[in-house]
Amino acid sequence: MKYKILIVEDEEEIVNLISNRLDKEKYDVRVALSGEKALHLVKTEEFDLVSLDIMLPEVDGLTICKELRKKNKSTIIIIVSALDLSESKENAYSLGADDYIAKPFLPKLLALKIASLLQRRFEMLNSSLEFKKVVQHNIALQKFYIENQALSLTPSEYMIFETLFSNPIKIFSKDELSQLLYNEALGNIDRDGVRTHIYTLRKKIAAFTDVEIIRTIRGMGFTLYED
Repeated sequence: MKYKILIVEDEEEIVNLISNRLDKEKYDVRVALSGEKALHLVKTEEFDLVSLDIMLPEVDGLTICKELRKKNKSTIIIIVSALDLSESKENAYSLGADDYIAKPFLPKLLALKIASLLQRRFEMLNSSLEFKKVVQHNIALQKFYIENQALSLTPSEYMIFETLFSNPIKIFSKDELSQLLYNEALGNIDRDGVRTHIYTLRKKIAAFTDVEIIRTIRGMGFTLYED
């Protein structure tokens, strides 16, 4: 079965750069050159992954991202945009984007990210029931449990773990987690501080299970690993 991918981009040259890097044996690639067409497609069809520009004719990419995420929680959304600003990235993530790549970009890198995110989506969909037997989350109490044993977490540790748990496909860099903690008024914690938090979280989790919960993606950051 092929993965169904939608490329939303108004520059045909960029569309060709992306599509030429995608294996036609693995992917069924559709293209939308305008926001209006993209919005129609995401409302009427199901896609495994959408590569989405922000600045589009007729309907902007963030509106499409919002509508797509309301309709489908499992579709992977990668924003590919020339707007390389923190505000743009924060808006995209808040609307449900899984990743954000700034233009200009290497088509090979995007192709690798697409393959990696789809693989993680496959793993997540096929192992989520087993994973939830290991990790439980009580949102009302703001507590996590490993094998039904409560984790004793600081507010910063809880925020990091909750972020990873709520976005199991996305890879979070140290800088993103540092900014998150700062935005939530949990302290000005730098990259080394985030690394220390991750180390402590792993130790606390390891007290109750041998399953690798938090995974390091070399050169990129951290993600939840469902084995």
